[in-house]
Amino acid sequence: MNKTFKYISMLLVAVLMTAMVAACSSNNNNGNTTTDQTGETTEAGNGNAAESTESANETIKEPYELTLTFPIFGALPADMKLVEAEINKITQAKLNTTVTMLPISIGNFTQQMNLMTSSGEKLDLAFSFGIGGGYANDALNGKLLPIDDLLTQYGQGTVDAIGANYLESARVGGQIYGVPTLHSFAQQPAIFMRKDMVEKYNIDVDAIHSLEDLEPIFKTIKDNEPGMAPLASGLATPMDSIRSYDRLGNGIGVLPGFDNDLKLVNWYETEEYAEQLNLMHNWFKSGYINKDAATSQTTTSDILKADKAFSYITMNKPEIRAVEERMIGKELVVANFDFVGPYATTTDVVVGLWGIAQQSENPERVMMLLDLMYTDKDLVNLFIWGIEGKHYVKVSDNVIKYPEGVDSSNVGYTMNSLTTSNPFIAYTLEGEDPELAQSINEFNESANKSKALGFSFNPSNVQNELTAITNVTNRYKKILETGAVNPESKLQEFITNLKAAGIDKVIEEKQKQLDDWAASNK
Repeated sequence: MNKTFKYISMLLVAVLMTAMVAACSSNNNNGNTTTDQTGETTEAGNGNAAESTESANETIKEPYELTLTFPIFGALPADMKLVEAEINKITQAKLNTTVTMLPISIGNFTQQMNLMTSSGEKLDLAFSFGIGGGYANDALNGKLLPIDDLLTQYGQGTVDAIGANYLESARVGGQIYGVPTLHSFAQQPAIFMRKDMVEKYNIDVDAIHSLEDLEPIFKTIKDNEPGMAPLASGLATPMDSIRSYDRLGNGIGVLPGFDNDLKLVNWYETEEYAEQLNLMHNWFKSGYINKDAATSQTTTSDILKADKAFSYITMNKPEIRAVEERMIGKELVVANFDFVGPYATTTDVVVGLWGIAQQSENPERVMMLLDLMYTDKDLVNLFIWGIEGKHYVKVSDNVIKYPEGVDSSNVGYTMNSLTTSNPFIAYTLEGEDPELAQSINEFNESANKSKALGFSFNPSNVQNELTAITNVTNRYKKILETGAVNPESKLQEFITNLKAAGIDKVIEEKQKQLDDWAASNK
């Protein structure tokens, strides 16, 4: 696995960690029909409840053994089998189903999944990465089953939990193959600043609206804090997050303003891109960006943690600040930029998804389990926190803490937050914001939506060109976007090489697919 993918994966874990521990008092059913532990069915607002209940009862008459697989980023939790046994108490009572949990190390996950799907090995429910086009490839290559009809019949609670509009983001080739995990589905460019420095120099955070507003602040830090860069640039550059466009996955052919009448442009040829490069170059020359920015393999969070920078620019969403503060060990102040509001794109929604494997022998039962994973509070808390009394103790109805002598470093069970289906109905860890889940829900509901929300690009026809383009961007993008070189001497050279690599062909292919998608969604 290359360094970039590893970084992205770990960053996503960090980004979603607070969402994992977020919770709110919630109705467990969310409008779906389930079977309770006595074997009786309950209806909760579905117009087809009677029909669905009868169908569900028929489907669960025979027992079923279900295999569920997902990636893990560290050592296998010691108590995984104990938690699995407790999960099975719920699934057996409600679905006449036993679940075998099959965790796979992140480094081997893609390879192992390919082997399992190609060999027809026992597999029912599988996690799929939305980043890097993994989910789209799994769908197009037949590794996952289309689940539109199954969602209608057995997954209305899941649809309600995610939201029908956002669920459209999981559509590939006209069909839905996976269910996104719940997290913030939108984001907005912002600057994150060390609170101690903001207070020390009486920085007026409310006066920050644009990139230009940062220059006098950066000058203050540069003049008064030797050895501290005003703005950190590491593995991610500031321009990675200064976005007023929909990347449509890979950023090769973008949608300006998240609309532009669905007409794509080459972002690297736009005036806005050139202006941002000039600004970065001026900041770099002024000493506002760390001198090793073009070659740094360090995260911006780690740069702040080492007291080598005052701030960094990233994409903001409700759960980010708390996560970053824990990683850095310092309090942060955040200011959103006004040039673009929070926007939801397909890329932001489909970070990770749960899908039904093509070789599943009982997709109906798998969808029933998936629905419980998004609606059943007891099941969700088992997946996230483990067993009450052993892995956590309750402080109140919805707040928990680790038992005496136990903390995050030695607890016997933990679940990777990236794979957590619906953390919004889970317990809150003591010390975390108990209102975070509500804030994320409100953020998702109020966010602007890209005109291309739901579109996924299939790169199979232009793979050679994309490989060549990646080679070009690896040579030019970072040195330009950190301000390390004068864009007058390098930008046109960058564009010329992108064209030679086939960027126009890729954009033409993406535009064709986007047009076809728009026509089919009229």
